Amino acid sequence: MDYFKRAWAEIDINHLTNNVKTIRKIIPNKTKLLAAVKADAYGHGSVEVARTLLDNGADVLGVALCEEGVKLRKNGITAPILVMSYTPEPLLPEVIEHRLIQTIFSTESHTALAKAAIKQGKKVDVHIKIDTGMGRLGFLPGSNAVDKICKILEEPTIEVKGIYTHFATSDATDASFMYEQYARFRYILNALKEKGVPIDKWIKHAGNSGMLSQTQRPDFVEPDFDMFMDMVRIGIMLYGLPPSKDMIPVCDTLGLKPVMCLMSKISMTKVLPAGSGISYGHLFHTNRETVIATLPIGYADGYPRLLSNKGMVSVRGCTVPIVGAICMDQCMIDVTDVPDALSIKPGENVTMFGNPGPSAENLAAEIGTIGYELTCGIGKRVPRIYLS
Repeated sequence: MDYFKRAWAEIDINHLTNNVKTIRKIIPNKTKLLAAVKADAYGHGSVEVARTLLDNGADVLGVALCEEGVKLRKNGITAPILVMSYTPEPLLPEVIEHRLIQTIFSTESHTALAKAAIKQGKKVDVHIKIDTGMGRLGFLPGSNAVDKICKILEEPTIEVKGIYTHFATSDATDASFMYEQYARFRYILNALKEKGVPIDKWIKHAGNSGMLSQTQRPDFVEPDFDMFMDMVRIGIMLYGLPPSKDMIPVCDTLGLKPVMCLMSKISMTKVLPAGSGISYGHLFHTNRETVIATLPIGYADGYPRLLSNKGMVSVRGCTVPIVGAICMDQCMIDVTDVPDALSIKPGENVTMFGNPGPSAENLAAEIGTIGYELTCGIGKRVPRIYLS
């Protein structure tokens, strides 16, 4: 059946292994590695990816949703799993039953989880989230937050195992605000310690892909504190993509390799005269006799419509443009300049992004987004094929 797929994503397990081993070597031995496998491992397939990451240096898995953690448990994964986002109250019993670590980021999230734990007669492990400048989830730094955290410690069903924050600008060239967030986080840690809270037993973490990239820049100056702390949370770099455009040179230097390659096949070719309109709205007209190839992949597969008249693909090793509006299930490319274009036949492979075609990061830049969005957006009707 694999030979008849119209579109598929090739997931290179060797590249994934290379990336996690490379990152593991950078991180101090004492520091745990949390591998982010949320959003179906950034579109790569959470179960298969999680197993590879755990086999090659990851210690903990990070998900956004309770359901993502439950899926991993049901597929036999026993490693610690941190749920890093909001879990609706009706799903909290699932967190407890499947031994997930829930993030507590407010008094309300603590109260709801404690209530569920009491009802089940079980304890639940948690990490506390501090909002040091992301403006998202987390207790705001200050004495009020310290008091609220101390209140959490009084609940016998709640076992605090860690505390963390998340950086907003660590993937930018200017790292000054990242250091400010570190300072705010350390303020909370010191305030808790002064209250007698045993934070030395907790896993403290803040670093992400952006922070890791910062430490590998040639002009990086080591600060007077431990940036890696007890654990770092790495996501996009595991999949071979940089956390931002600014960090592309760093990732290239490290030898990280893109893990996903999105593929399709040519379904038809035809020669159209100059002046022919292509696709809905005739957003493109041929300016010469043109060999047009149709591909059976479109925005319903997660290939963005915004790439209409902007996207590039690879045919026989040649980079060619997408022409006209990308349809729900199809798109068209101009293959006129491919050597011996008239010999191109239905069934020939086309690389939408990934080696040897355009990178996900470069395509994303064409439409003002990031590589994360392209890989995460590849739909479920595109099968993942795991290569090793």
